Amino acid sequence: MAKMGRPRLENPRSERVFIRLTKDEHTDVREYAANHNLTITQIFVQGFKKLREQENEEQNG
Repeated sequence: MAKMGRPRLENPRSERVFIRLTKDEHTDVREYAANHNLTITQIFVQGFKKLREQENEEQNG
């Protein structure tokens, strides 16, 4: 019988990044995540993608 469980992801998030935040920054990030129904990881990944998009627009514009 096959094992049941969570299916494997095509591109799992296996790499880790550690950052230090002030208490106020951490509070702001957690509140933003809660208010927008996002995880902290999603916030930082989306923020990074937005920065890259802006950079590309500036280089091509």
